[in-house]
Amino acid sequence: MKWTNVAILFFLLELTLYIILDIRVLNLTAMINQRIEYNKALDSAVDDGTLELVEVDSQRNLVLNKEIAVEQFYQSLYANFGIMGNTAMEDRMKNYIPIILVTDEDGFYIHYSDYYPLEGENLVTRRWSEKYPYYYEISDYIINFTIDTYLTIYDKTTRQIYKGEYNELAYLLQDTLIRDEETFHIVRKKHIISSIEEKMNYYINKHNRLANAFGITYQFWLPEIDKTDWYRTIDDISMLVLLQGYPYSSANMGTYNRYAIGGARIKKGRVYYITEEHGRKIYHRSNCSHLNSVPS
Repeated sequence: MKWTNVAILFFLLELTLYIILDIRVLNLTAMINQRIEYNKALDSAVDDGTLELVEVDSQRNLVLNKEIAVEQFYQSLYANFGIMGNTAMEDRMKNYIPIILVTDEDGFYIHYSDYYPLEGENLVTRRWSEKYPYYYEISDYIINFTIDTYLTIYDKTTRQIYKGEYNELAYLLQDTLIRDEETFHIVRKKHIISSIEEKMNYYINKHNRLANAFGITYQFWLPEIDKTDWYRTIDDISMLVLLQGYPYSSANMGTYNRYAIGGARIKKGRVYYITEEHGRKIYHRSNCSHLNSVPS
């Protein structure tokens, strides 16, 4: 073979390799840019949802508006992704959200996919789970945790129920592994996270079994959630959303997978109110029955 032919062949190979690499770089750049846009859209939707998550009623109690919050989240998500009003696209996007977790002060809910029978057919709908408490069973006690130091202890031996701050009830736990406050917080966080992960896995697997009805072959899964993000979730009333398997605009770019968390920014300490009666100032916890009977 002549050297000129070798040179031409080498040039063509170089050109082909350059074109392939250039296309890959362009696809990667496009994917990164679109991922940034999707991240902003998802974060904004979760923030909009959590703005509606909690309100204070006329009795000064916190009310969880999980239905309104999730509806606001979806409306914001559709708008941010530019599909609002396109029912088919809205339904399609919703199918790529296996679960939405909402944490309350003393437990959590999961919004998930399920079947319901209608005229001999099984149709897919979204519904809420029951409220799952943050609980831990140890020795002779069942302990219901909260997002702060307030807890409920059920004594299995005496069948007594005790409620109060940890430092008020610590005497009950002297013979257990959580007799000091530092260990209490470690155990509290560990078991809250563990109970949430267990139920999240259950409902994600349930979504996988229904995915074929959506025409989706993607395998949904519980991602590894950073410990810092978990602490943000369990130390406040929060919303956590999984969006997985959502295709980028080009099939060559793969699928978008991410979780996003928004906190309702509720102060975690117990709330106290002060009233004045007969010249004396009296403090009350927010759930004090006497407080609710005092004229405002």
